[in-house]
Amino acid sequence: MRNVTRNQPTLAGACLLAFVGLFIFVFAGPQITDFWHGNADTVRHIESVSLSLYGRFHGTAFVTDAYSGEFPTYYNFLSDWLINLIAHATGLPPFEAQAVIYVPLLVTLLFLGTYLSMRALDIERGVASFMALLVVGAGETPFVHHLYRVFERFSGVSQASGNLIPPAGSMGVASSQDLGWVLFLPVLASLYCAKRGNRPIVTVVAGALLGIACLAHTLTFLQLATTVCVCVAADGIANLIRAGRIGYAMARAGAIVVVLALMIVRGNMVGLSMSSFVIFWSTCFLASLVDARSVRFAVLYGASAAIVASPYALQVWQLSLQAGRFEEVDSYAKVPTIEFILFHLVYIASAVIVFLNARRLGRPDLLIWLSVMLLVSVGMGLGTFGLNSHAYRFWTNAIIPFALFAGLSLAVPPSPSRRLVMGLIVPLLLIGVVRNLWVVRYPLPEAVSRTVGSVESYNGARPLPAGASALLDQLRNRTAPLPSGSRLLVPPEYDYPQQAYRNGLMLAVSSVPSFVPDPRYIIWHDLYADRVAVFCSLFPTYPQFDTHTKARICEQTPKQLAPGHLDLIDARAAADVLALYRIRLLAVLQGLPTDPMIDQARRLGLKPVYDGSGSMVWDTTSQSDPDRISFGAATYREPELSIAMVAPQAGRYIVVLAGRAIATNVRQLRSGQLLAELHPLGADAIAVTMDLPAGSSEMTLTLPPDRRLRTVFPTPIRLIVGVKQEAAQKVITGPSLQQLLR
Repeated sequence: MRNVTRNQPTLAGACLLAFVGLFIFVFAGPQITDFWHGNADTVRHIESVSLSLYGRFHGTAFVTDAYSGEFPTYYNFLSDWLINLIAHATGLPPFEAQAVIYVPLLVTLLFLGTYLSMRALDIERGVASFMALLVVGAGETPFVHHLYRVFERFSGVSQASGNLIPPAGSMGVASSQDLGWVLFLPVLASLYCAKRGNRPIVTVVAGALLGIACLAHTLTFLQLATTVCVCVAADGIANLIRAGRIGYAMARAGAIVVVLALMIVRGNMVGLSMSSFVIFWSTCFLASLVDARSVRFAVLYGASAAIVASPYALQVWQLSLQAGRFEEVDSYAKVPTIEFILFHLVYIASAVIVFLNARRLGRPDLLIWLSVMLLVSVGMGLGTFGLNSHAYRFWTNAIIPFALFAGLSLAVPPSPSRRLVMGLIVPLLLIGVVRNLWVVRYPLPEAVSRTVGSVESYNGARPLPAGASALLDQLRNRTAPLPSGSRLLVPPEYDYPQQAYRNGLMLAVSSVPSFVPDPRYIIWHDLYADRVAVFCSLFPTYPQFDTHTKARICEQTPKQLAPGHLDLIDARAAADVLALYRIRLLAVLQGLPTDPMIDQARRLGLKPVYDGSGSMVWDTTSQSDPDRISFGAATYREPELSIAMVAPQAGRYIVVLAGRAIATNVRQLRSGQLLAELHPLGADAIAVTMDLPAGSSEMTLTLPPDRRLRTVFPTPIRLIVGVKQEAAQKVITGPSLQQLLR
């Protein structure tokens, strides 16, 4: 017996390693195999590929958009920063580091993190292993699809919506939500340990883990922070009850209930507001303060969490994030109550059995901890605090406490309940786990699908699009020698996330950032629109559509140089604007709108340097013209934008600048040290005539003060043309031309 006891840790370790190997095989086997044979894959979920760029390009803000690295965002960046850290360390592009390294890392951390968290709560090794297996592999209860027809008469629901997607269905996506799942139990288990013990270092670590969750995923953080606050309040109230101070305990519990009710009413009236969460959290923490120890805990835990989360939280505050961004609700974000119940049916049965045997289990503290975790998941899934959009995510997260209840049912002492667990509950759970893991790699046999029930998996690997490898090699080689500050022009979105996916591939290998920023999670949409307007001025028929803002910027961008006043005769002059913003290359990866772009690039006179059956790269360097000014890179020193110019010969030149409200946004314009007279051509264009010497000179525009331009390089000009006055009729035309020729 002594040898068996001594070998238990070794056997447990071997079992854990076997499970880790199994999960890596299931979730990452195909991409690892392809990598071994020299082929590159991405994760199957293309939106996740596009998000993997966060952290690749850095501006002056703490967290910036994924493409340009200039626009501050309110995106929880940690997961994608880790991907780019791995990519930097290994030399792999982010999309490949995500598929080959990050996916197995996340699955391993989820499994081992769950196991170690449960062991820290004094859960027996076998039970902890079973809990960890369920957290990774749990999903919809087997056979329940037959019950939808039974209850359809009462519920009006004939089948599952498919919106409850547990870790088993999407760990291979390798997104920020997956990192949130990895942190879920370590955050709450460390809280349990900190409250149970009296070691300040444990409290500090527990708070830091909550702060890290804030950096990882917003919805998971909101749920974890709410769970933490309810847990500490419940602990404080329980301490008062144990001390015989029943009145104080009831008063604090009543205050929490009243504040919660008020915040629910407020949420229904005004929608989501972070102040509702802060008020509720503060109430819970105040209710937990019953003695010096609880005060010390609150200070250490809260300070640690705040310090870790502060850089991101400060940026969000500076961006003045408004609650209305989360108020839209669509049918996709709704899960019927009957679906929630049937999805978790076997887990609900497990929880009932655990509660019926609560006294025999002898772990009231653990049951309170699990109950709070589950109640917060259910409550927030109902849209508490006005969080209606994506509220189904909280019901999805309920699989974690349910899985722990199911695992804990194994600890029920010998009894009819235990026989029910071993004879029915455990087999159902294991059937579900096997099915859920099977569909990650292989199609479910039709007979099994009809009998047990089918599930959807977002896991898996995706090979690169045809011809992408050659294009990516070209971009890698051609951007590597470009000087600092150079930019790559890639198309904006047209059918999300199709172009975001292609941009994610191209920018993953580019050494320089994109000129067009990523529109997701940014606040300064007017500055974003200015960037896209430059692209749309060059490619006016491009079907740009931003799903997140519903904007169609190319439709709104003027098709003429100065509508009603001037237009271009020579399309090649339109490309002169690219030099202002240091755009050195234009790249497209084959997709729906590439053919019109290729034709237009030919008219713009761009030089193709790679052509691969619909995937192309162009050198955007303008060809010299004896009649036109060659523009150089613009520089900005608040509030002046200076533009380098090279005149082919001395003489009088007409310069036309087009951009949003440029007639009012340009306060003055100097050629060298001389003020130039501005000729407004409507609200969105101006013209000046100036005498220039042959060779280099400079034009300076005075812009309105804008603190945002300290972070984002200004883009007030969507088109710029400079032509000798006597040759202007070769390049531009329109009713206002004669006035400029005088």
